[in-house]
Amino acid sequence: MNLNNKHINTYNENGVIVLKKIFKLQEIQILKTEINKYIKGYQNKLKGKEINFIDGKINSIHKFRVNFFKKFVNQKKIKKLGNFFLNSKCKVKHYEYFAKPKKIGLESPMHQDNFYWNLIDPNALTMWIAIDKADKINGSLDYLIGSHHKLFKHQASNVPGSSQKVSNIKKLKKNYKLKSFNLKPGDCLIHHSQIVHGSRRNKSNRDRRGFTIQLTPRGARINKTRFIAYQKSLEKQIKNRLSL
Repeated sequence: MNLNNKHINTYNENGVIVLKKIFKLQEIQILKTEINKYIKGYQNKLKGKEINFIDGKINSIHKFRVNFFKKFVNQKKIKKLGNFFLNSKCKVKHYEYFAKPKKIGLESPMHQDNFYWNLIDPNALTMWIAIDKADKINGSLDYLIGSHHKLFKHQASNVPGSSQKVSNIKKLKKNYKLKSFNLKPGDCLIHHSQIVHGSRRNKSNRDRRGFTIQLTPRGARINKTRFIAYQKSLEKQIKNRLSL
């Protein structure tokens, strides 16, 4: 994995970059096996915002409680990528699993990660690792190229696992180029915390699983007032959804 100025320039200009074959198929198979084991052992123990279902199938998992995943996200390869694109020693903030099951996988409305994270300095990134092939039919990731320089207004999306969406997406799509990325297992997308992005519904007969890792500089700080307000709003949204 040779990183150079072309990679960092693309990331800084566009807010996103795709890196091919970062993980070997054997590594992806191990990750897939461990996720399946975790689902069998923990899906009935996770509650509220820790897990989301669609028609009885897992749509996303936002909490992992076993050591395999902690070791996986802290491996040298991931830290090297984080250090390079953040231009700083990085730390793992969080990690999640998005299943997007065949035929019923929900869309992820266009949003910015830092609206959830509330970082004072938005110099942070998400690493999106493809477990399955991802394309426009089974739910590829869409980005508004260059939209990472400011934080836009959001509103509740009412979509499980993707609680917020950018408010005026039609206007933004006129100002920024929409680009979709097709991925193969082992490919990796790295995107800035403030780039507007989302993914499509899965209309295919294929699952579209992905594992994401959020990385920040070690000294990253959050705006506590905004973060607490967002968490209270999120809890209210979850309660309202579960009561339907």
